[in-house]
Amino acid sequence: MSAGPTLTTATRRPIPLQIRDDLVFKQIEYQGVSYWVIKDPVGLKYFRLQPEQYHVLMLLDGKRNLEELRDALHERLPTVRLQLTDIQHLITDLHQKGLVFSNRYGQGASLAKLNLEQKKQKILTTMRSLLYIRLPGWDPEQTLQWMYPLVRWLYHPVTVTFSVLFVIASWILLAVQFEAFASQLPEFQQFFSWSNLMYLWITLGTCKVIHEFGHGLTCKHFGGECHGMGIMLLVFSPCLYCDVSDSWMLRNKWKRIMIGAAGMYIEVLISALAVFVWWNTKPGMIHHLCLNIFFVTTISTVVWNANPLMRFDGYYMMSDLLEIPNLRPKADRLLRDWFGWYCLGIEIKPDPFMPESGRAGFVIFAIAAGLYRWFILAAITIFLYTVLKPYGLQSIGIMLAVVSMTMIVFNLVLNIYKQVTAPRIEPLSRPKIVFSLGTLATLIVVGLAIPLPLHVEAMFLIEPHDVRHVYTATTGRLDTRPAQPGQQVQAGTTLAVLSNPDLELEETRLEQEEQSQIIRISVATALDDRAREELARARRQSIRSQQTEFQKQVDRLTITAPCAGTIIAPPRVAALGLEARQNQLSSWHGTPLEERNLHCFLPERTHLLSIAPDNDFQAVVLIDQTDRNDLISAEESLGFSGTSGPDGLTVSTVLPGSAADKAGLQPGDRIIALDQTQVTRLVDLLPGTPGDGPPRALSLQLAPTSAEGDIRTVSVAPTISPTRVELKFDHLPHRIYEGFVEKISRRNLEFVPELLSNKLGGEVPTVTDSQGRERLVSPSYQATVMLREDAPLLRTGLRGRSRFLVDTRTAYQWLYRWYRHTFKFRL
Repeated sequence: MSAGPTLTTATRRPIPLQIRDDLVFKQIEYQGVSYWVIKDPVGLKYFRLQPEQYHVLMLLDGKRNLEELRDALHERLPTVRLQLTDIQHLITDLHQKGLVFSNRYGQGASLAKLNLEQKKQKILTTMRSLLYIRLPGWDPEQTLQWMYPLVRWLYHPVTVTFSVLFVIASWILLAVQFEAFASQLPEFQQFFSWSNLMYLWITLGTCKVIHEFGHGLTCKHFGGECHGMGIMLLVFSPCLYCDVSDSWMLRNKWKRIMIGAAGMYIEVLISALAVFVWWNTKPGMIHHLCLNIFFVTTISTVVWNANPLMRFDGYYMMSDLLEIPNLRPKADRLLRDWFGWYCLGIEIKPDPFMPESGRAGFVIFAIAAGLYRWFILAAITIFLYTVLKPYGLQSIGIMLAVVSMTMIVFNLVLNIYKQVTAPRIEPLSRPKIVFSLGTLATLIVVGLAIPLPLHVEAMFLIEPHDVRHVYTATTGRLDTRPAQPGQQVQAGTTLAVLSNPDLELEETRLEQEEQSQIIRISVATALDDRAREELARARRQSIRSQQTEFQKQVDRLTITAPCAGTIIAPPRVAALGLEARQNQLSSWHGTPLEERNLHCFLPERTHLLSIAPDNDFQAVVLIDQTDRNDLISAEESLGFSGTSGPDGLTVSTVLPGSAADKAGLQPGDRIIALDQTQVTRLVDLLPGTPGDGPPRALSLQLAPTSAEGDIRTVSVAPTISPTRVELKFDHLPHRIYEGFVEKISRRNLEFVPELLSNKLGGEVPTVTDSQGRERLVSPSYQATVMLREDAPLLRTGLRGRSRFLVDTRTAYQWLYRWYRHTFKFRL
């Protein structure tokens, strides 16, 4: 009974709020409807108010009550019918925006509380997006006022016309010389690798500084002001931001659009200039830097600034072009309303400030913007993972992605929770909730059951096929100059001769010991002392045995060729640094084949040289231990390994239970033909083109075991095909070579060539040991892939990336595999 009088008293009580006198108003039309843009000169904030909001604001004088305010609003806007609760919400919103004030006591405390909540909200917003951090800035107005007279000529129509023609000319040059441009991409990627990331940061930061000053100066040109500029970190790269919200005060939408496009216009000019400088310079710092500027300005413009799905320049330009203020908030609000009605059964409350037509377009825009945000997050994650993986820091990229995705999902769940728990009269629709949850569960199950190709990528290095690496079998000094690269040798040819003073001394000692025992034998014989004679003879026999073993060590000092072929130089050994030379004696560097290293001391297992038996090449691929069991080599597919030769492929080992074992193939058998086609290598038994189909039975012709024997034929039926490989060289990014994994080493590698190390532009993480070798930080295996195409174009030492099509697995299996390989729990 008392609620009615209390409510009446409250609605008739004067509202203790009134409009601020220092606000600046501008009336601007959007789609034929007048909006009021209000500038807060103290807080440098800008607000767009619809006619209802504006008139409520103007009617607040500190004397009117709610009923009087409603009646006065109806007199000014007869077609608008707002309830008292609607007017209360409008007044609360105006108070939160700081457009009204009150003379009552206690307002300072409430405003301070509101300010604290806003600061907390900013901190939470920053934590939700670690890849986009905006730092506090400064007021650049005086700087822009000083700069504008110096650059005013850039806005002259003649200058703009010539600038557009200049940009078009650069595009034409790029299209005409596209092959030359594309051919330098690998060199560009190597130059701007992780070791030169500072160049990329400086380039990006400089371009973005010019970009933001373009916004500010253009705003000044059209009569606006700029009171906010600062630093932001975009994917941890330093950039600048410029607040040109004062452009909202301009009535002409094309001027607002030009202010939004000014930064991209400046970047396109910089990009055009970089193209012409790149074309007219030789390879070097400036040449590569211009190419880098072109990519930075182009990619950032397309992916970030010009895209209306991101809240950057393109979004505000589209909002002004369509004359739809607050486009993204309205789209998000409509999407939430649609979700609440169709999925939860929450009735949509009419909102006079939301658009009445074209709501489906707003919803589609909100969905597209959300999907694009996930796409950008995935792209950034892949980029950080790829860049940090060679250094073993890929977990940092994964962690940032997980945190960002967690915050996005958290916000999504939080919004749904607010919708569900909001007070309402009508309950939620159970049928809609059950249907929505069922649909979501079905989509998840179907998504996890989708078969996806599983790929493994790894670095590779080119070397001659079936190459034989020659190492020193013992320590020694290089007395003769070894065979030189390119020289043809036969099996058994002496390649180098070493000497070892310790072995020479040992040889002299053994000879003296033998002579001593011979004398003792003679003396004992003369004295007819049988016991001493037998003892001396036994000692002499022992010395001879030692001499026999010792002679084997001496023979190892003479290094001979294990096969016929062409000499290839070994990998170069880097010279010791200054600090290392201070702590230890300097040794040889380069290769043992160089003349300056004659008479140098070579430790045991030093790579002296290599011998290529033929003119074919193979790719040596480093396979991580976690991926080893996912690959199938040709040896595992066929069931045997063999040694290549001009007279056929000699079987070395046969895997028990394999297809070769079941066919009766034995070690020592020599395969001479496959279906009447000569066979000299294991790769000759593989399909001509990867992907020709399932493995087929192979009809192998074996050489006779004796002169009188006949050629035997066996049928080997592999049950599984070897893993297919795609190879892409750094210097030929547009050419893809295909092949099969021929064999995989049984022992893991300890060291890798320097060209594959992340310290020399590769992607394999290594550490340098005391001898200057690059040691792997994680176990890896060596796989070889035979190359049949373009052999004359290949050279030893070429580098690239390989891609293995391992298997087709469901999304669930793929995620489970990633989880097992990423996280290791030990008790």
